[in-house]
Amino acid sequence: MTLEQIAYIAQIAGVVVVAATLIFLTIQVRQGTVLLRSESRQTQLANDQTGVYKFVEFPELGRIMSQVETPSFEEKTKAIFWMIGQMRAREYEWLQYKSGAMDKESWETYRGVIFFVLGTERGRALWGITSGYFNAGFTAMVEEMIRDVPPIEYWDDLQAIK
Repeated sequence: MTLEQIAYIAQIAGVVVVAATLIFLTIQVRQGTVLLRSESRQTQLANDQTGVYKFVEFPELGRIMSQVETPSFEEKTKAIFWMIGQMRAREYEWLQYKSGAMDKESWETYRGVIFFVLGTERGRALWGITSGYFNAGFTAMVEEMIRDVPPIEYWDDLQAIK
């Protein structure tokens, strides 16, 4: 075997090693992406559960958000900070979607909560005085989303259930 033939064999072996390395790295990147999405979904689930449990802990939040009478300052404070927490969770999910860590279908599912949180005139008024504290792109998306959407009747429907 000549030196030239040995060099050809070494080049072929080098190409095989490089190809195997690229295949291995591709598999690792895919697994990393799956893990990142899984962790992102776990965080989103925890955020959603926290918001839901706040209603269990403070059931008056629904009344505060929907009642005709002007709530007390303490009640408004409870409502606005619950709303900020819920909208911050949606902002996080929107950022995950924009970065590619969340797919469109998942984002659209989580996004629906915005209609609930900002579903009353009071919710929208509270959003109006806090929206400046959120990402400008997120705020613009929310404003576009709720622009022509009438308030929900969720709280009235809940109250009517016997």
